[in-house]
Amino acid sequence: MVAQDTETVGLAGYRVLFARSSEGVLFCHEDGRITAANPAACAMLDMSSEEICALGQDGLVDQEDPRWDIAVAERERTGSAVGVARLRRGDGRFVEIEMTTVQFRTEDGAPQTCCILHDMAGRLAIEREIEELSARLLQLSRGDELTGFHNRRGLVASGTQLLQFADSQDAPVHALFVDVGNVQDLNERLGHHAGDAALQAVARALAVTFRKNDVLARVGGTQFLVLTLQLQASECAAVTGRIHGHLSARATREFVGAPIEVCCGWTTRQSGERTSLEDLIARSDWAMLESREGRRATFGPASGATGAPPAASYSTRNALPPPRKRS
Repeated sequence: MVAQDTETVGLAGYRVLFARSSEGVLFCHEDGRITAANPAACAMLDMSSEEICALGQDGLVDQEDPRWDIAVAERERTGSAVGVARLRRGDGRFVEIEMTTVQFRTEDGAPQTCCILHDMAGRLAIEREIEELSARLLQLSRGDELTGFHNRRGLVASGTQLLQFADSQDAPVHALFVDVGNVQDLNERLGHHAGDAALQAVARALAVTFRKNDVLARVGGTQFLVLTLQLQASECAAVTGRIHGHLSARATREFVGAPIEVCCGWTTRQSGERTSLEDLIARSDWAMLESREGRRATFGPASGATGAPPAASYSTRNALPPPRKRS
């Protein structure tokens, strides 16, 4: 049954509510003096009732918090307000507290304010956990589990940002398309762990060759794409050579259990171009196919590559090539 009048509850009932409430309760005079603080408020602020009353509103509230002035203005205008403010704890730190303030008058007509405090620490912790989980889920949705690179969805997000930055700086963007050609053979001869190891080895070679602000993605089962700024076309061969050096190392050969066959194709989105990301991917894929037709490089001691790394084959096409059937 809902009480129709506060007198039916009685003063003793309100005293029990004040003492036993899980919410903090403060009573304040119009001049800012705090006259009472319940046990929940004392626990929330890590101070005794006497210490809270001695501080008063001016000492308890962070005066630099602009939200407090907004809440006071709202309370004076409407008689009540709900908001968040920073309150001082006993150790001197400020904590975020959700406050509900209501003005009323005592029996002798004196104006007072009742402040109900809700500790936001638990809610903030849950919100932070949700934000971290959401960020992790977003990362998983945009990342490739095997290599740690972006997947195609991540490439679209990060690659678009890189192209926008390049446009703002009037800078060229170089794209490297890499296809690992013998993954299926490795899977059939040595097992799927060898094919996975080859993909991881190529990812590692790309990661140590390019910078952290470059975009590296696994765009297909055996295909990788790199988008990079601040690279000269004349440097593409040297970059490919560094990739070769990592893939032909003994440690890589032992990790995979066999040589790794890759084919690379370069293309450039010149400064001032407005080529879309999808067109740039297609152009770099086409350059890789042309490179494959000209020469397939086999990296690893068993390949007989004992001298200088094979020359890079790359293109700086400015137009999307016509559709072509893959071999």
